Amino acid sequence: MNDVQVEDHPPRSGEPLFRYIAEQYQALQQEPVIYQWKINYQSPTAWHSGLFGGGVGIFLGLYFPLRDGDVSIFNTMSNILYSLGVIMIFYARYLINTNKIYHYHITAKGIYYTLQDDIPEIAFTIMRGVGWFGCIACVLAAGLLGPAAFIGAGASALLAWKIKDMKPELKEEVCLYSNGDKAELTLFERGGAIKLHGREHISEFGVLYCLEGEYQKVLKLLYPYLDNYEVHEVGSWRAF
Repeated sequence: MNDVQVEDHPPRSGEPLFRYIAEQYQALQQEPVIYQWKINYQSPTAWHSGLFGGGVGIFLGLYFPLRDGDVSIFNTMSNILYSLGVIMIFYARYLINTNKIYHYHITAKGIYYTLQDDIPEIAFTIMRGVGWFGCIACVLAAGLLGPAAFIGAGASALLAWKIKDMKPELKEEVCLYSNGDKAELTLFERGGAIKLHGREHISEFGVLYCLEGEYQKVLKLLYPYLDNYEVHEVGSWRAF
């Protein structure tokens, strides 16, 4: 193999590892690109954590009045819990488990790609406002909820402050073809996903998400460089 792919003892952690990956990325950029594509990828579990966390808030909003029996399910405390639950659902989905934009480049010496969260600026603006609204609502509800309201107020204020200057970060990654005898290629055709796992170094690991209808095309382009990979075909995201 060539010097783009192999170094006697590549670093495995810390700042040296980041520099090494950056150097490999720059080196691969000098290679002719065999094929490239950009994809906006949504994880199959993108809604799960938000629905769980938000569902807890909505459940509590229903639980307290149903437990007491003589309180409307649309009382002030419940309405605040419903609102916080809905906020959590959309916050988790669009600011934590957001779609990812991948831009892949296949070369004869490896794959380099960029990765960025797909978050429009309007989402940050809305969530900042929602965070401060939640803070004010919890403080106003302190008489009904007691000290617990200030926990919600603090969490809402922290949310608003945390996303004050947040911007999607563009990350540069590489996946070098492995020379090792333990390299694995995991294929999930139904999900249009390909995973390369060369166990010699982290720079030999990468997951490719293919555009609809291009899975076989990408696989055929890669096969000439993966002779030593052990192939595993899976039928679910869990197995992938």
